[in-house]
Amino acid sequence: ADPGGGMRFGKAVLAALALLFATSAAAAPAAPDHRLSVIESAEGWTFGKANAPLLAEYASYGCPHCGQFAAATTERIDRLVRAGKLRFAWRPFLIFPQDRAAAVLTRCIAAPRRLDFIKALMAQQSAIQASLQAADRDERLRSALFEAELRGPVDHSAAIAKAAGLLPLAESFGLMRPQANACLSSAANHDWVTEADMAARLGGITGTPTYSWKGNRLARTITPDELLALLPL
Repeated sequence: ADPGGGMRFGKAVLAALALLFATSAAAAPAAPDHRLSVIESAEGWTFGKANAPLLAEYASYGCPHCGQFAAATTERIDRLVRAGKLRFAWRPFLIFPQDRAAAVLTRCIAAPRRLDFIKALMAQQSAIQASLQAADRDERLRSALFEAELRGPVDHSAAIAKAAGLLPLAESFGLMRPQANACLSSAANHDWVTEADMAARLGGITGTPTYSWKGNRLARTITPDELLALLPL
């Protein structure tokens, strides 16, 4: 009899089991990222699993109050949408000069990156505002923006996007400069943004951020903590 045979057999069994578990783990499919599921409607975009509870936000890209809510709630909302526990709807509401350009560019970002682009725009709100303020202090740039505004929203949005630094940000999300310029020149994109903004106003939205949870409009006095308390864990 081989006294070491049992030990060698045991080691062989353990090695085989380890290989089996490793193979099973490698073969296990990754959990789906439900943020990549995007539906566009006349009001805006909805991200997430179809049967998850819906949180809708009417927001301005330049609204400081919206920025404060984004800083406090984005991480939690993003995690819940990714896991399929929440749907999140972004409804553009035009207040600030950069809002139209930002909404048009958002529409042209590839759907899987769109929610992250919105998050990036909100996170860089202060830098965007600083760029616009710098442009306003420059007589030549201020004059160019004014003339673009007189020509209409399409030209004005293109000028704002350039002055606010939105084009490099869009490029970092895969929307190259020629595509971004074509996006900002598209009458169809501008019509869609105008209609989304009008739908919000006709629906009684008067300021931002305004939220609805499971179809019920929430009070404008709600705080970020109170909003988070309504959401799944």
